[in-house]
Amino acid sequence: MDLDVINSSKLERFRAQIDKQADEEIAELTARIREKKNAAGKAKAKFAEREALAQVRAEQNNAALRYKKEFSRCDFETTKAVRAHRNELIEGFFAEIAEELSEFTGSAEYDSYLESSIKKAEGALGKGCVILAALKDVDRVKALTNNEIRADSSITLGGICAMDESKGLFADLSLDAALADEKEKFSDKAELRL
Repeated sequence: MDLDVINSSKLERFRAQIDKQADEEIAELTARIREKKNAAGKAKAKFAEREALAQVRAEQNNAALRYKKEFSRCDFETTKAVRAHRNELIEGFFAEIAEELSEFTGSAEYDSYLESSIKKAEGALGKGCVILAALKDVDRVKALTNNEIRADSSITLGGICAMDESKGLFADLSLDAALADEKEKFSDKAELRL
């Protein structure tokens, strides 16, 4: 046999063996690359999923915060409106009472009220106390007592104040003070609080 043919045959088998081994290594490397690519794709997908979930949670928290702020603002506005309305009603109510008290100062019962107020003042401060009265009531009060009478511009509705200058004592029995006290007590009632 011819040596060239034998060498050629061996060379062909050797090439075939090398090609087969190279194909197997290529297939194995391709499989590994695909696995790594799939693993990288899965990792990338998981990362993207975590990022998307984090973004959704952040948006959810932002939305919850916005809603909480809006609810708080609405609650504040509602409370403010209720308080303003309540204050308006209270002011109107006490304006009506002040009007009724003004009408009362023009009646005959008002003289009895002034007389009992003078007696209270004399009982608290003594017979020699100075009586302060609204300018419109000075003549009425003079007719009811022998004490010194002075006009007081701070008394607008009616009633009297009394003072003992030597002892430094003062008593406010005016309708103005009584109305202011009642208004303060009225606003402090638990039923009227929000």
